[in-house]
Amino acid sequence: MKIVIAGAGAVGTHLAELLSREDQDIMLIDEDPDRTAELATSGEFDLMTINVSPTSISGLKEAGVPHADLFIGVTPEETRNITCCMLAHALGCRKTVARVDNAEYTRPEYKDFFRQMGIDSIIYPEALAAREILDGIKRPGVRQYWEVHGGALVMMGIKLRESARVLDKPLRELCGPDTPYHIVAIKRDEDTIIPGGNDSLALGDIAYFMTQRKHVQYILQITGKEEYGEVRHMMIMGGGLTALHVIQDKPDSVSVKVIERDEERCRQFADMLDDPDVSIIQGDGRDTGMLAEEGLRDMQAFAALTPYTETNILA
Repeated sequence: MKIVIAGAGAVGTHLAELLSREDQDIMLIDEDPDRTAELATSGEFDLMTINVSPTSISGLKEAGVPHADLFIGVTPEETRNITCCMLAHALGCRKTVARVDNAEYTRPEYKDFFRQMGIDSIIYPEALAAREILDGIKRPGVRQYWEVHGGALVMMGIKLRESARVLDKPLRELCGPDTPYHIVAIKRDEDTIIPGGNDSLALGDIAYFMTQRKHVQYILQITGKEEYGEVRHMMIMGGGLTALHVIQDKPDSVSVKVIERDEERCRQFADMLDDPDVSIIQGDGRDTGMLAEEGLRDMQAFAALTPYTETNILA
């Protein structure tokens, strides 16, 4: 598949690296040669780069967009992403995806509107991140969870620890005709394995189970995850859009304490939220004494959602 990615920032670069490992034909475009230089010369990833404007018709043609299967606009500017996707569609690209900053654009009733403009899919990173966090809150111990066919089937991605009862056994023994699940994929380090009967699950694998909703608890038992308790109290460091989406969509049973350095942002958060189970605290989330004072030890979940990667990792 030929994929063109517009924007060599953190998101675009990560996508390009990830997709190149899957043996896709990747072209990464950006106007700034400094952003693409390291990727172009490293030799670590099998991809091509070109320094053109993503809103230039001649530049898009030079990047091979008319013959591309997928165009992804992930520059820092929402309007540029929308524009370059519209141009890519007009030039003949089969499918386009645009990153946006406006949550309104992701509403289902606008899907046909954007398709008429030449944009097949809209991605809103803050909402996607919030959804991942909420899935972790609702289903502790489960890395990923999808419902298929309206919930008739579910697929669960679970990382296997020492307590899992399914380790080191051939799948032909684990997945018989009467077994209420199938293991459809295994993520092992950087490799994705579509398993056969002779394959087995190893410590540290992420195993993807396909099952019915009524058997979810059984899957948690055999993977050693049944002891994971329900999340009741959560602390969030950083009062940004991702935190806001988490709070707005959280289960009613979960109380949240937000730690935010900026006084004005604290006030804005307090005005936007009318929930007695949400507390806004002005403070530095790197201050371990303050975190302890605010009850960090009593929390079942902690999310670092500041705009700074280093701060989030340190937290």
